[in-house]
Amino acid sequence: MRRRTSANAGKRGVKSSPLAVIDLFAGIGGLALGFLEASSSGQADFDVRLLVDKDIEARETFKRNYPAIPYLVADIAQCSGAALRERVGLGARDELHILVGGPPCQAFSRVGKRVLADPRNALVLDFLRLVKDLRPLVVLMENVPLIMTAFDGVVIEEINEALSELGYSATAEIATASDYGVPQFRKRALVVAYRNDLGVVPAFPAATHRKIDYAARLPQRKKTTCHNGLSEFISVEDAISDLPPLSAGGGEECAFYTTPPRTEYQRWAREGSIGIFNHRVRGHSEEYLKKISVIKEGCRNASLGDDERFSDNYFSQAYGRLHRRGIAHTITANFSNPGSGRFLHYRDLRAITVREAARFQSFRDKFVFHGFHLTQMRHVGNAVPVLLAREFALKIAADVREAGVQNVRRNGRPKSGWKETPELRSRIMRAVHGKNTGAELKLRQALSKLGVRGYRLHPTKVPGCPDVYFPSQKLAVFIDGCFWHGCPKCYRAPKSRKKYWALKVKRNKDRDAENRARCAQLGIRVVRVWEHDINTRCAMVAQQIAKKLAQNGKKR
Repeated sequence: MRRRTSANAGKRGVKSSPLAVIDLFAGIGGLALGFLEASSSGQADFDVRLLVDKDIEARETFKRNYPAIPYLVADIAQCSGAALRERVGLGARDELHILVGGPPCQAFSRVGKRVLADPRNALVLDFLRLVKDLRPLVVLMENVPLIMTAFDGVVIEEINEALSELGYSATAEIATASDYGVPQFRKRALVVAYRNDLGVVPAFPAATHRKIDYAARLPQRKKTTCHNGLSEFISVEDAISDLPPLSAGGGEECAFYTTPPRTEYQRWAREGSIGIFNHRVRGHSEEYLKKISVIKEGCRNASLGDDERFSDNYFSQAYGRLHRRGIAHTITANFSNPGSGRFLHYRDLRAITVREAARFQSFRDKFVFHGFHLTQMRHVGNAVPVLLAREFALKIAADVREAGVQNVRRNGRPKSGWKETPELRSRIMRAVHGKNTGAELKLRQALSKLGVRGYRLHPTKVPGCPDVYFPSQKLAVFIDGCFWHGCPKCYRAPKSRKKYWALKVKRNKDRDAENRARCAQLGIRVVRVWEHDINTRCAMVAQQIAKKLAQNGKKR
């Protein structure tokens, strides 16, 4: 029988089965470790069934730390949902509760096509394909912050649209790791999606630690124990001051602690560890040490005088020294090179070690990194901060527990006894997207191809908040969903709660007529387009709108 790996597995008093988790594009398992941390806290019960990645060295590191948890070395593009189900022991009617992963999204440019259609983004499509195949209750996807802003958010809109079409309600935001007790000012984009039949509106976990606007100003601030109910941020000194001082080229792969822990974070990091691992620093020449010795604590090359500055060609954080009362900047995969970021130790004349970087990434000391030094740096720099993942795991566990897993539909069919309460219906309806739908995106792309510019999206001051509005021509374009607005061609009345839906659609139609009348009073022309027209003849609809604009006798 397969060994259970949940932290609470086998404990008395745990009545419900643990929530099954699969981690794709896992690396060394930062996301998976966050779920295991949530389990060890006693507030959740997760069973990490499988990690998948093609990085053999990452698997070696993870398996040496967690030998009982399966790790599959494979190309995600070659994996099928059925094969993953079989590998983790889930039958066709068994629920996979949570699917997590960080698929690389490399292309942030598009010329006449959808961003996800770019071959460099194929792994994102593979992740979505496995969401479709596995039908998990919850999806958690992690990526770089740029994915949120590229092309005015079109990339993330396409991902949310794809999840919506698969039957999920999703939300996407940028999370800052320091808000969740990580001693690092690291930002990551995360997408949280719940299957619609779970009846949960997705939301990010509330911050646990004081929000920090400008990391550079932290050294001037006085730390307090609490701020508006939030814990104080974890500083560089809080995180690593107990680790032995080192000179350039010094340190060992394994050593004993020489001082007791000085902070709660250090006590947490040491828990379960027999010593200090990976605390070894890169060697620096005497000339190089002299070069960096002029950089004071909390300062950087850019702040040096003209006669001391190395060059003006480095980016802003290059050759920066940490400040003990500040927090670490984003840990990259090349932190042993001070020229690649703010990676100089606040006290010692050297770059930070792998263990210090791991502390900033909120890995416990018992997690040992293996392989060459460059491999260790790559694994640390590319990982998701463990405590950031833990807070999302706890939020997911609370939401699933509140919804009641026993009430969830299995394989698309309602379980006997499942009832839709008014409260549940209200929560589901609030999760329905009202802006930036797939039809809106198609129309905007078609208008762009025609060179039509100068429009605004969802202006609240225009009656009805049109989907597209041209202020100079006073032309408002509304895209009416075929179901919600009662399309005479496509609308099919639901078989249940007929009176409810008939009344709701009638109210929408009445509101449409009212908004048209209000627009007419303001001299605003209105164009209403059915959703099915966008899906079947979007180019023609865009041309009709262009003609309307031309009729006004003004340039587009």
